[in-house]
Amino acid sequence: MTVTAQNVVFVEETLQAPADTAFQIQFANQDSGVPHDVDIRDSSGATIDDNEVVIGPVDVAYDVPALAAGEYQFICSVHPQTMVGTLTAQ
Repeated sequence: MTVTAQNVVFVEETLQAPADTAFQIQFANQDSGVPHDVDIRDSSGATIDDNEVVIGPVDVAYDVPALAAGEYQFICSVHPQTMVGTLTAQ
């Protein structure tokens, strides 16, 4: 799956991933000179997948461990007010 950062927002607002299976997020930071990442948080707000912050423009692949079925947030830890979405593992 792909997540794109552009103008300090995520282009994608929702993602779907297979439950109980590790997967990869292809992250495209298109904001020149701006740091972003894609972290995964559980329903309590705890970060369960903390990925490297990268300065754009750059494309990186993040390996995400298997998630139990349910809803999670994907979030930029640098810009959490404007860069957040929902990831559903099913």
